[in-house]
Amino acid sequence: MQLLTNSRAKTARACPRKHHLQYELGYRSVRESSALRFGSLWHLAMEAWWKAFGLAVARLEAALAVLLAAVDVDPFDRVKVEELLRGYTARWGDEEYETLAVEREFRAPMLNPETGAASRTWELAGKLDLVVRQNARVLIGEHKTSSLDVSPGSPYWRRLRLDGQIGMYYEGARSLGFDVQGCLYDVCHKPTIRPLKATPVEARKFTKAGALYANQREVDETPEEYGTRLSEDIAAHPEQYFQRSEVVRLDAEMGDLLSDLWSLGRTIRENEIAGRWVRNSEACETWGSLCPYFGICCGDESLDDTTLFIHSDNVHPELSAAPLSREENDHGSDSISTP
Repeated sequence: MQLLTNSRAKTARACPRKHHLQYELGYRSVRESSALRFGSLWHLAMEAWWKAFGLAVARLEAALAVLLAAVDVDPFDRVKVEELLRGYTARWGDEEYETLAVEREFRAPMLNPETGAASRTWELAGKLDLVVRQNARVLIGEHKTSSLDVSPGSPYWRRLRLDGQIGMYYEGARSLGFDVQGCLYDVCHKPTIRPLKATPVEARKFTKAGALYANQREVDETPEEYGTRLSEDIAAHPEQYFQRSEVVRLDAEMGDLLSDLWSLGRTIRENEIAGRWVRNSEACETWGSLCPYFGICCGDESLDDTTLFIHSDNVHPELSAAPLSREENDHGSDSISTP
């Protein structure tokens, strides 16, 4: 059985050639963008925050401890997440949610939307960030970081009506036995405040007293100084940094999702059989960054270049390398409590 995760589905929709290189041949770029590093660090902190029991301060301490233990972390990224954690705790720490599971993997059958039969080729897979209960209602939780406007009513929230990940995770949670009624979509806006740099020597201007102008600096800002400025901005504008909304999926919407996934799985399989994978030039650049396989498609880089690419038989590094046993899929060792 091949696994169809949300990441794989997004890649296949964006560019069949990229999907082939990454998920069928097993090549991944050795380069990781700063956005991905920050998102991974935030998820690590959120995992510890939601696993911790007790008052909000205990959750904060647990998350800060995990963050402190993380290795190879840029000091400015570390302090950025630290201050965001404090702001997150201040904004949401008193919300009453019972944590049922954190970072819980699932495997679920991909169903034919017309017959209801399970695919003999594909299986849905993924990892739920969170499952919580509030007032007898069970919700899956999804942690996101974004540089977009996340204020209520913005296009960011409207597009979630078509987001396939939420529906796929509905299926995943239900396959684990959770009676899901909604998705708690939890978004952290990435700070736009940047660390201040020393003014270049040739651009420095001095007052008659020999001091630098007020808007110029002699040395780079330290992580601690940057953290202080960021903390003050978060405290002044918490709603700009942290937003939540509950997203639901109706039965009709779930039917559309299953049809979309079935069609996507069939398209991927047809490409495999034909041995042809279309290049989508519209997907070569995203958010100002080139696709890591751009040089491959242009013919001026090689997959054999180990300074650029690594090869692995595990094309889903976010999941366990081995298939889940029936017991793991039913209960899961990382659950806080069982449904």
